[in-house]
Amino acid sequence: MSQNSPDPGARVIDALSEITGALVDGHTDTGAALFRMATLGVELLSAAAVGIMVVDPRGGFGVVAASDERARLVELLQTQTESGPCPQCIRTGELLAVPDLTVDPNRWPEFAAVACDLGYRAVLAVPMVLDGRTVGGLNVLYTRPTAFDQDDHRLGALLAALTVLELTQETGDQRADRLAERTLGLLNDRVHAGQATGFVAGTLDISPARARGLLDDYSRRHAVPLRELARRITDGTLHPVELTETETVDTE
Repeated sequence: MSQNSPDPGARVIDALSEITGALVDGHTDTGAALFRMATLGVELLSAAAVGIMVVDPRGGFGVVAASDERARLVELLQTQTESGPCPQCIRTGELLAVPDLTVDPNRWPEFAAVACDLGYRAVLAVPMVLDGRTVGGLNVLYTRPTAFDQDDHRLGALLAALTVLELTQETGDQRADRLAERTLGLLNDRVHAGQATGFVAGTLDISPARARGLLDDYSRRHAVPLRELARRITDGTLHPVELTETETVDTE
């Protein structure tokens, strides 16, 4: 494996058990499930962060999940410039390993500069494939130079396949069309979440990263889909200060 772990076998089993368990359970909030997929991918691949990018049916790429705000910024940069390891792996349909971003900084100069500034040094970009067509990619980020091996490649491919399964738990000729519909819905949800994030940050005078963290935490603790939570924030049903309230603990 690329990085040491006290018990890599147990780590892989635990992460895969949680991922497959979530797929079997069924749910309505795909955005939250993909966020959990990204965070579990960090465990599965001993990474610093994981981002999930998809092909936008309207053209270009879109970010549907990231394990943290730094990773989301790296993903957004790649979608805006349509340049970087993840867009390249989507275009070629081939896994792309970059052991050290500083070795060839001119390969993707803007991406390399921003990623290194944010503390990342290595990237594993893995295509997500459905019915022979690349529909997205995983960006697996590391904070130090990493010598990727075949285990990393296999685990990355497995996570990519499970992510595609999360996006389209269907069979038959129509599942590619259903994936396109779901992708558009997810990208629209991300826009609304971004608007809510900006509103929360401005109201509470905090950073966008902190605001997004409050939204994600509230969504998980109260089992409220992020799209619904964003709507409540922007229409005034829920005041941003309520996001900072912790769960009540019975001390009696």
